[in-house]
Amino acid sequence: MRRFISFLLFVILINNCHTHKQNFQIEQPKPFVFHYPEKKITYRLPLDTGVVFDFITFAAVGDVMFGNHTINYIKKHGTIYPFAYTQKILKQAHVAFANLEGPFTETGTRFDKRFNFKVPPKYAIGLAEAGFDVVTLANNHMLDYGIEGLGNTIKTLDSIGVAHCGAGLDLEQARKPAVIEKKGHRIAVLGYSMTFPQEFWVTDSTGGTCYPSLKYMKKSILECDSLYDFTVVTFHWGSELKNYPKQYQKDYAHQAIDCGADLVIGHHPHVLQGLEIYKNRLIAYSLGNFAFSSYSNRATESIILKTYLTDSGLLFAKVIPISVNNSEVVFQPKPLTEAAADTILAHLRKFSEPLNSKFVIDESGCLWGDWVIF
Repeated sequence: MRRFISFLLFVILINNCHTHKQNFQIEQPKPFVFHYPEKKITYRLPLDTGVVFDFITFAAVGDVMFGNHTINYIKKHGTIYPFAYTQKILKQAHVAFANLEGPFTETGTRFDKRFNFKVPPKYAIGLAEAGFDVVTLANNHMLDYGIEGLGNTIKTLDSIGVAHCGAGLDLEQARKPAVIEKKGHRIAVLGYSMTFPQEFWVTDSTGGTCYPSLKYMKKSILECDSLYDFTVVTFHWGSELKNYPKQYQKDYAHQAIDCGADLVIGHHPHVLQGLEIYKNRLIAYSLGNFAFSSYSNRATESIILKTYLTDSGLLFAKVIPISVNNSEVVFQPKPLTEAAADTILAHLRKFSEPLNSKFVIDESGCLWGDWVIF
């Protein structure tokens, strides 16, 4: 029986990973037909691979901020405009996640800094239409328009049914995980920001984004690990436009997994950083930009990371290369194929090599967990 299960997994993985198709999914097998003994009755039972290998799929993308230049296109084409080419991929996952890099608000006091973002709340519905289940608010733009802007964002997300984590109007709310139930499993998502301005960080007396104090971060992850089936930890960290993580990023990511995190996702650099497999858990140090309203010619490559998680850790993950070069895609991230996709995969392998003791990303963009097939 064990050899049969291993063989079945092998067939599933080979059929789905060794391909350049962007719409990556495990197809439902045809029903198994058998005849009941002694009676001329035929029964059909679905052969459900989810029973053999119980997993959930978690799709993660980079920074989302569709204000500024994108607004005119949304006014003309509708709120799904930024996600027109990626909606199908996101909706195929059990859980889809993004970093919301700016508040949904029309009001609030502008914080004195170089870049301030905000998006009219009426356009937030695009997140739900695109298939996003949860976003992190833990970043260096969520309080660009103060506590009022944060409060408006929370109200808006609640009204459209998109879960959120990483920031709150008080310390308890900021530290609270977002919990999503899919496929009979409960997935907890914790969000942390390690970026300035420090005035944005939540305190005992003020709302804001959640800084990962090691004591409370460990406590939160341990609690989530004991209460929920899967725990995802997200960090806003690192240096902008740098492709390699700093030592503190690696330290915090490893600490999170040591405490029970099943997946670690990073944002802030606006460019890709490497992927690491640590204790059969996946760390993505930076996913770069996604639907981000900027014409930067230094932040043009990104990915959708679709991860298959089991109780034993990483089953496998699929990297889907996308272009976020807005001079070409005009604020609509687009999946890439052939040479363009291979270029991004080659860059990601280069960034990932110093983080791993072995080759982790194959030619089709798959990463494999520590499963022994035979």
